[in-house]
Amino acid sequence: MTKRNILLAVTGLLSVSVLFAFTSPESMRAHMLTVFYPNEVPSIAPGYPSPVDTFPPLQERYDDYINGGNANPIDLRDPAVIEQNVDYDPESGMYIISEKIGDEFFRTPTYMTFDDYVKWREQKQQQDYFDRLQGVTSASSGSAGVGDPIAGLEIKNTLIDRLFGGTNVDIRPQGNINLTFGFDYQKIENPILTLRQQRNGNFDFDMDINMSATGKIGEKLNLNFNYNTQATFDFDNQMKLNYDTKGFSEDEIIQNIEAGNVSMPLRSNLIKGAQNLFGAKVEMKFGHLRTTFVGAQQRSKQQQLNIQGGSQVQQFNVPIDEYDENRHFLISQWNRGEFESNLKCLPVPQSLFTITRMEVWLTNDRLATENVRDIVALTDLAEPHPYNTNLEYPSPPKKDIKGQGLPTNENNSLYPDISAQLAGDPSLRFSDQIVSRLTNNYNLKQIQDFEKVRARLLSSSEYVYNDQLGFVSINLNVQPDQVVGVAVEYTYNGTPYKIGEFTSDVPSGDSLNQNVLFVKMLKSTTANVKFPIWDLMMKNVYAVGAVNVDPQEFRFDVFYEDPGKGQKRFLDDANIPASLSGKPLLQVFNLDNLNLQGDPGPDGIFDFVPGLTVNLRSGRVMFPVLEPFGRNLQKKLIDEGMDSVATLQYAYTQLYDSTLFKAREYQQLNRFTLRGTYKSSTSSEISWEPSTFRAALFG
Repeated sequence: MTKRNILLAVTGLLSVSVLFAFTSPESMRAHMLTVFYPNEVPSIAPGYPSPVDTFPPLQERYDDYINGGNANPIDLRDPAVIEQNVDYDPESGMYIISEKIGDEFFRTPTYMTFDDYVKWREQKQQQDYFDRLQGVTSASSGSAGVGDPIAGLEIKNTLIDRLFGGTNVDIRPQGNINLTFGFDYQKIENPILTLRQQRNGNFDFDMDINMSATGKIGEKLNLNFNYNTQATFDFDNQMKLNYDTKGFSEDEIIQNIEAGNVSMPLRSNLIKGAQNLFGAKVEMKFGHLRTTFVGAQQRSKQQQLNIQGGSQVQQFNVPIDEYDENRHFLISQWNRGEFESNLKCLPVPQSLFTITRMEVWLTNDRLATENVRDIVALTDLAEPHPYNTNLEYPSPPKKDIKGQGLPTNENNSLYPDISAQLAGDPSLRFSDQIVSRLTNNYNLKQIQDFEKVRARLLSSSEYVYNDQLGFVSINLNVQPDQVVGVAVEYTYNGTPYKIGEFTSDVPSGDSLNQNVLFVKMLKSTTANVKFPIWDLMMKNVYAVGAVNVDPQEFRFDVFYEDPGKGQKRFLDDANIPASLSGKPLLQVFNLDNLNLQGDPGPDGIFDFVPGLTVNLRSGRVMFPVLEPFGRNLQKKLIDEGMDSVATLQYAYTQLYDSTLFKAREYQQLNRFTLRGTYKSSTSSEISWEPSTFRAALFG
């Protein structure tokens, strides 16, 4: 070839290259610049697509489908026409992996050993198991997964129209939920308090829900829901589901179905209906027979109010297992022993005992800062016959006119020993040392013998005491884990005595060394019927709900529920002694020994003695005996000639020697009831009976 021909060929090739470069500039730029500048990425002009593929190129699989999987997400899997099998070859003992299209092999068969086959099956089963748990379908394993639970149901519009009267679903919720989180912190710079007590903090959490929803499915099913945490009464929160078919056809068997808040109005005067029920109601029609079935819980109570002279006449019905718990306490075992004898001659108690001064302490659970200090409440303080016999004197130095020991600090060795040790070592009274001193030096046990707590001195309006009978009534709800302690000064036959220590007797001390007060314990943090302190709580006082009772309009009576014979005002069973048979229960329990003028002689009416049998301010009734339905009733039956074993049928002794929770297990003995009426302008308590479940069929 001549030089001329070579030059023409090169010129033609360059011309073609230049033409291609102008027609495809981006391709030339991407490939040519990479040759000269391999470390630099060529820039792409705006408006032109990127020539670089975002997915790796597809590659052929040369291995079997078990060992040669492809992770490319864009690569489609083998079609269903390819049959993939694993067959066992008995001659070679191997497992043959084959892929066929019809009768022809699509790929060359391979094999695997028994161990490889077991490992592959295990992995495959695990993958299928987890796929089923996730509710997905594994294409590689061929498992069906968890499908739609209603996918196999064929629901036609005609069926929905017939059930609900249409296919329209309309549910409209509205309302709000407010959550409040906070922290309350206060610092009181009081030098009397310790640095830790000067700083108090509490978390504050509040929730306010006001939600309502109205819904409708078709024309037959209606939903109405309303819930408000600030509602005053439970019936303000309504929830009702109503399925009504009356407007569509008169021939439907099920006429109406209601669930939630339902009512049962009746036209009959013999059987009264109810308006506030929670349950289900079904109305059905069989030709001319209409039937209503109601299964619901009654959430309302019908009461009749009588207004006379501007005041309301109310009735009360109190079972005997609802005595006023943890509110009324005798100050000593001596006062308990003298209680019934002092009330034998009502309306004037026969007592030489008179309280002149009292301080009552209660565990400070209100985080109060005034009139607060540490106290040590002692069980055996001032008891002439203490529970701990090591503290008992052979003969109490202070005695009453009967020769019995009086409740005073000097009548056992507990307080004198503490006073003697305090004279030589004032640190015994320090708050941080008193528990170990009492435990080690005197072998006293917490809860049983003493309690050391941070207590609050009650004001005079928070309690009231009977100065002649020697008991105190607290006008607060005393919690089961709170401690009650008292300090008392009294006179007996003109001679003064003292129980415990008063605030003025012992200074509180400084913030580092605070002095405790030793007081008489009336209630500990744990109720134990084995300890004598259990007997100091009075169980003969009942709250009937009245306030500022009118003596002329107060009626009180005791009824006994005779099995199969209704409620009676007396006992008349065959085994009741003749002297008690037919005798009013008011006289049996010493509540009817006076006439209306206050003279001796029963008249069949409750003896209204202000301050003793009735508290005018709180409306509480007190029996003149400590265990009216237990030991007192049992003793009267035995004294009249009844066998002691037979008395167990009537005496409810478990009410006094057990806690209320345990005593209520013997409901067969809870047959006495306190009933009556009172007239007052206000009421401090509302009587409420537990809800009952009722199911009725009316036609």
